[in-house]
Amino acid sequence: MKKNNWFKEEFKPKSVEFLVAMATTAAIGGLSYPFSQTIGYQTVGFLFLMSISVLSLFIGRGPVLFAAILNFIVWNFFFIPPVFTFHIHRIHDLIALFAYLAVALSSGILITRIRTNQLVLTKSQDRIRIINSLLESLNNAGSIRDVVKRTQEVVNKQFGAEMIVYLKEKEGSGLSPKAFGNSGLYSEEEYNLALSVYINNPVTLTGLQYYPLTVQRGNIGVIGISFNKTNDPDEETLLLVRSFVAQITSALDREINIDIAKEKEIYMESQKLFQTVLNSVSHELRTPIAIITAAVSSLDDEGTAANPETRKQVCEELNSAAKRLNLLVENILDMSKIDSGYLRLNRQACDISDLFGMAINEMKPDFRHHNLKVNIAENLPTIMIDIHWFRQALINILHNSINYTPAGSDIYIEAYADAKGLVIVEILDGGTGVPEHSLKKLFEKFYRVPGSKSGGTGLGLTIAKAIVEAHKGIIFAKNREGGGLSVIIIIGNPEDE
Repeated sequence: MKKNNWFKEEFKPKSVEFLVAMATTAAIGGLSYPFSQTIGYQTVGFLFLMSISVLSLFIGRGPVLFAAILNFIVWNFFFIPPVFTFHIHRIHDLIALFAYLAVALSSGILITRIRTNQLVLTKSQDRIRIINSLLESLNNAGSIRDVVKRTQEVVNKQFGAEMIVYLKEKEGSGLSPKAFGNSGLYSEEEYNLALSVYINNPVTLTGLQYYPLTVQRGNIGVIGISFNKTNDPDEETLLLVRSFVAQITSALDREINIDIAKEKEIYMESQKLFQTVLNSVSHELRTPIAIITAAVSSLDDEGTAANPETRKQVCEELNSAAKRLNLLVENILDMSKIDSGYLRLNRQACDISDLFGMAINEMKPDFRHHNLKVNIAENLPTIMIDIHWFRQALINILHNSINYTPAGSDIYIEAYADAKGLVIVEILDGGTGVPEHSLKKLFEKFYRVPGSKSGGTGLGLTIAKAIVEAHKGIIFAKNREGGGLSVIIIIGNPEDE
């Protein structure tokens, strides 16, 4: 583990600093003494004063004061006349001596104080830089697990420590035993200790150190930090750790609130979806059931039973209602397979003309009130598709065109290839089209264009989109210039994708 040395000043031991102060005084005195008559004792005093200023940059306050007093004594005894005595004859020498002492003491104290303030400022800047790096990392986190992972990286880098996090239970007020972070720090004993911190809010400072994650509404969890046993944290490190804990708490609280909001949103959406499904399915079921009920009653009538034409008409109505029920059930089952990820493709080589033929033959009775026009370009490439699923996608799109196109109008099916060899299928109807803002929502589950006629579950185009995209194709819709809607499918072969 890395040593947490960003707050530790590399001060020399005090005994060494006092020795440096004594050596400096001795050096200046020894070097100046032979030349004292030439340079004058006043110059020696200035040299002693300069040494105090220089020493203040490198040693502590005590050794500096010691050096100032030692210089005072040496200068007085060896340089100020009469020498080798502390007696001073001239008053201006006495004033200069004590002025020197005052200036040396004050300058030494001021310079060491500036050094101390500079050290505090440096430490504060380092603390701010470290906390900012943590904040920047946490702001980019997208989940609780991501917050813990990013925090673990910063804690390990800055403190050489490991961490573990326990969070409050989603249901209830207890502490969940599920651990985030370094699972190797988990044990039943440690969990019980974390639970005690969670309930009573103490901070354990022996072994694995636990801190409660406290917000305004109470504790949301506990974080445990394991420092290197050979590198116990000092007070300043612990202060930085508490700042870390505050930032981690805010980030975790943010992610917890986001998760709660998402769960509420999902619940509201599920309720809305359930109601939509219930309304759609109940409406779709009611019509064919009413037809079947009426048809059965008609068949039960002796006059109807004896009339072949009437009986045939009733049977056709029964068949149409059964197909409608079957389509409803198939759409619901298909959507269930798609949502569960069960959709599996069995790709086979298929000619686009054959695919259209299968879909149109199955829907022939549905086109009795519309004019279907098919235009397929020649020499289209064979495409590799799941024939069953792709046929179902075409049927769903065609059903949508039939439902929203007036009787007697034209429905077009066109197929052609672009310059890249991709097959483009376009289904155009003669309806009124859809509002521009609804085009992007047209393929959403259970979406119905506002003001559209009743009927349908809103699943057909959603299923078609899922099938086309499972084939790595593209599907979209746009309004036709002359009125109506155009649904376009672009598909290629897997080797071309």
